[in-house]
Amino acid sequence: MNWYILYVLSNKLQKLLKSLNDQKELHAFIPLIEYYRRDTKGYALKPLFPNYIFIKTGLNQIQFDILLTSMKEDKNGLIKQLKYKDAPALSQEEICMFERLLDSSNVLKMSQAYLIQDKAIITGGPLKNFENDIIKIDKHNQLAFLKLKFMNRYIQAGLNITSKI
Repeated sequence: MNWYILYVLSNKLQKLLKSLNDQKELHAFIPLIEYYRRDTKGYALKPLFPNYIFIKTGLNQIQFDILLTSMKEDKNGLIKQLKYKDAPALSQEEICMFERLLDSSNVLKMSQAYLIQDKAIITGGPLKNFENDIIKIDKHNQLAFLKLKFMNRYIQAGLNITSKI
């Protein structure tokens, strides 16, 4: 399975997402992050990478490029495809990382943790396997910043800190 990434105009995102999912060979989605909203004191979802559509498909790079070209008006809003010289944008290592972080609905859910000397001990959630990759914790906004770099930025994830029981 190959993964591709498209950068899209924000006002055309949902329409292009639908057009891509109308193609039988593609599964297009927007990875979401579950985060804490201080204003409502509850949890909400937002795009992990705003304006990016991820696509899973069995098509190779050339086949995918041909399919995109054939979509004509249906790809209105597409700015560019992220890729490295005729290779998919995501390496096998990155795909594996996302498969471990995202749930079946492509959401990076909140993880639960407690702190010991400013180190997060993950008790549940997708960060369980990434405990050693946490480089910064924002207790106020319930976020963890991971040293896993993707698209030249660190990945952030929701982290609910509780006291150790």
